Amino acid sequence: MWACPRIVAILIAGIISLTVTSLAAESYRWKDKDGKVHYGAVVPAEYADQPYDILNSQGMVIEHVEDTSVPLEVIAEKKIEKERGPLISEEQRRYQADRLLLIRYSSVEEIASALEVEIAQLGYDKKVVTQSFESTTSAIRDQIRQAADKQRAGLPISPEQQKEIDALYARQDRDSRKLSVMENRENRIRTRFEADIERYKFLHTDAGAETLDEEMPTQG
Repeated sequence: MWACPRIVAILIAGIISLTVTSLAAESYRWKDKDGKVHYGAVVPAEYADQPYDILNSQGMVIEHVEDTSVPLEVIAEKKIEKERGPLISEEQRRYQADRLLLIRYSSVEEIASALEVEIAQLGYDKKVVTQSFESTTSAIRDQIRQAADKQRAGLPISPEQQKEIDALYARQDRDSRKLSVMENRENRIRTRFEADIERYKFLHTDAGAETLDEEMPTQG
């Protein structure tokens, strides 16, 4: 019923090698809130909602990303497909995905545990941004209260104070957008793992085993 271990090992090694080689040759460029340019192997979570550039190993921009709602791994996968073209059929792709799923996890509980680990990692970033959002919101209330007191006393709001208020609103908006991006990312993570769990359960049924047999590529 199953493909031989050597074929599976070659399959996994090829997929991992292709992905690692492609990503290792690239880096990212983004700007912080002050407009300063940064470079790195990944875009930090705090700048996940801002546009960034993907650079090749020579430092040349090969893609500018405006839609930051798309995960980096999805962009990398699409880039690989675009450069190399469809190397395998949809049936072969499904077979590879099913085999890797069965190899990667030994139980449904293990998949659920992996989900919680990934959610926990994202949760730390969300906590940091949430604290920043709440702190900024509190600072805005204080500034508005001071401005209202001045107006009641017949005093104008200084340009400096207005600038500070505007900066706080801008920061609050950035934090709000970051939280929205993280929320969408969490939903995608949960959806992906839930699909993996359902597929894993199916593959351990008689019908799933027959499906995997049908998907198995014919060896020459």
